[in-house]
Amino acid sequence: MQALSILSVLFACFVTVMNYHNTVTVNLLSPKFASITGLQVNTISCDMAIYTIAIFAFGAGFILFIFAPLYKSLKDKYVAYKKELERGSITNTSSEAKIQVLENKIAVLEKALNDALKKKN
Repeated sequence: MQALSILSVLFACFVTVMNYHNTVTVNLLSPKFASITGLQVNTISCDMAIYTIAIFAFGAGFILFIFAPLYKSLKDKYVAYKKELERGSITNTSSEAKIQVLENKIAVLEKALNDALKKKN
């Protein structure tokens, strides 16, 4: 995914450099529509490099706007899941420790019972 991002930035830079002195004309109001409505034709002429950078920046901003909330929610879910796994492993470890303590107590009580029975006999 990161490689795709790097390649897209490099491609945008390449297109920008290759079209540095070319111009692009953007029609805000086309001549045909202007003649029908009786309005004046409006166009914007700018360098192709600036146009390319502007389109790339708009696209990157749009992607961030769309995917940032999704990324944040997935990250929050991942952190919660990780905490749940840690809590489960701690619970298992403490349960194993409790079992070991109980087994040691049982062993001590069995030994004490055997000693008491030997003294009685």
